[in-house]
Amino acid sequence: MIIIVLAVFAVLTYISWFYIKSAPTRLVMGLISFALLGATVLLLTANIKSHYGMKNVTTTTEKTIYSAGGSESPAGMLITQELGTKSGNYVMIYADREDGKAKPHFVPNKKNMAEAINKEATYKTADVDKATVKTVTTRREWKNDFFKWLLDFGGEGHSLVKQTSTVTVPKNTWVVLSAKQAKQVTAKQKAAGQDKTAVAAQQKQMRDAIQAKVAAYMKDNPKASANDVANYSHEATAEMTAEAMKQMLK
Repeated sequence: MIIIVLAVFAVLTYISWFYIKSAPTRLVMGLISFALLGATVLLLTANIKSHYGMKNVTTTTEKTIYSAGGSESPAGMLITQELGTKSGNYVMIYADREDGKAKPHFVPNKKNMAEAINKEATYKTADVDKATVKTVTTRREWKNDFFKWLLDFGGEGHSLVKQTSTVTVPKNTWVVLSAKQAKQVTAKQKAAGQDKTAVAAQQKQMRDAIQAKVAAYMKDNPKASANDVANYSHEATAEMTAEAMKQMLK
């Protein structure tokens, strides 16, 4: 709309100065139309240069994510691939549902690089019970309907200013791997699985270690419920599985 308003004031300015014969009227109308034209130009310039008439609106979402290794493994797995060198920006593979298939997230949209450069994704490990992804999104919105009506000639509303996604995984029960490391672990697990005797021995060793941990937990927490014991057993299993996966990388 502002382009139309600008054109109207430009025409009025031209008519006022060149077609009105009365000098006083020409002066008054010429100054008024020129002032309105100048104000419109300044408003348009302010919008283009500093987004006048708009405001930043920030929203935050957080949801649980699930292992890239599926639900069969007690330990969680997050596969990462850094974009560039020391950028701190990653493509990450995980599942959105517990029974879902793992897929890449935060892959830059090459068809819209202007928006892609305003997005970043990273990860961290922490003392938490479940893995989550927290996304903070800032978009530029119109302050009110008047500014939208007047200035929205290029679809600037809802434009992305910045989006930051942070994946947080439990430090003891999840393993963060690069794509190369994930292939390395898979290969070693497949090779180890060929020796059934060694596999059986490792499984027995892990069961014995978990039983010892659970026994110690029950001794220290004599009032623990069956559900508490089951949860602790599951956590201990996940921790030992994660540690075993980490050892494969050494």
